[in-house]
Amino acid sequence: MSQSPRKSPKKAKRRSAPAGPTTLDLVTRAITTLKDPKGSSSVATKKQIASRGVVRSNVLVNKALRRGVTTGVLKQVKGNGASGTFRLDVTRQKRVEAAKAKRVKAAARRKLVQQKRRAAKAKKVAAAKAKRAAKTKAAKAKRAARKKTARKPAARKAGKKKVARKPKKATKRPAKKATKRPAKKAVKKRPAKKAARPAKK
Repeated sequence: MSQSPRKSPKKAKRRSAPAGPTTLDLVTRAITTLKDPKGSSSVATKKQIASRGVVRSNVLVNKALRRGVTTGVLKQVKGNGASGTFRLDVTRQKRVEAAKAKRVKAAARRKLVQQKRRAAKAKKVAAAKAKRAAKTKAAKAKRAARKKTARKPAARKAGKKKVARKPKKATKRPAKKATKRPAKKAVKKRPAKKAARPAKK
């Protein structure tokens, strides 16, 4: 016979904490609202909580009252346990309020410091960006100037090549007039000397 597979035991579901203030917070608020110098009874406290439209069982309220006494938030004037009358421990409340104000002040200071740091960082980043932009702009201007200066001589050379030299006009030199040299006068030949006469005998 085939055995049926064993079912895994179901895990106990964790109860999520109720949203909103805790029962102890509700108790302290109720006692503060009642303002009874002799102390507020547990019954009056439960009625005050119910008048706010908040539903809390008697068990939870009783636990909150006992926890308040053990932690020092509440002071039991009469009775034992959850029965009797309760009032807020003034000295304890003052200390709690002072600590709370201190925490709020510290948080505000931290927030202000963080805001200042962020502002300084943003300013630094903006300055760095502006510096980089100025550098790139200057570099572009330099490159453009170099290209411009490189183009100018090339353009001049091209212009020189294109402009053909005009042929020089042949300047006719005036022909030298033939200076007629005077013809040499014919030298007259002198008559030859007569032969010497023979001597007389």
